[in-house]
Amino acid sequence: MSDGWWRTHIPEGEEVLWTGQPHQGYFPPHVGWAYRLLIMSLGLAWLASPWFADTLRDYWKLIGSTGFVAFLMWYDRLLRRCRVYVVTTCNAWWISKIFKPKHVPIDHALNYHRSGQNVVFSRRLFLVFEYLSDPDAALTALNQAREASA
Repeated sequence: MSDGWWRTHIPEGEEVLWTGQPHQGYFPPHVGWAYRLLIMSLGLAWLASPWFADTLRDYWKLIGSTGFVAFLMWYDRLLRRCRVYVVTTCNAWWISKIFKPKHVPIDHALNYHRSGQNVVFSRRLFLVFEYLSDPDAALTALNQAREASA
């Protein structure tokens, strides 16, 4: 976030109240257990492969599965690293280096709530501030922007 690449997407005249990024670790916080379980299962499959893999095709299936899981983990981390959430005086922004930025105007009719480490915007299917380290700060900024718009 320090390089400020996302600032080019914010229109002139909007004051930035809060910025945040998703969790930057290897595994997202609430699904990390699933990633760990998947890695352990693949490790056990590789350890047991001499007993169940009779042909070269069985090994290729195991290699393909391992590669697919590694790709999914890498892609998930890439998406989280390239994403910034911004709350301005007028809008809540979901800005990504990879995808088109999304925003929702902040007014008295905007409904949002905290769900674990996420801030969910009601009736906005694809606009969620995910895996935040401090979702309360985002809610405070959203409340401040909503009060200013009233």
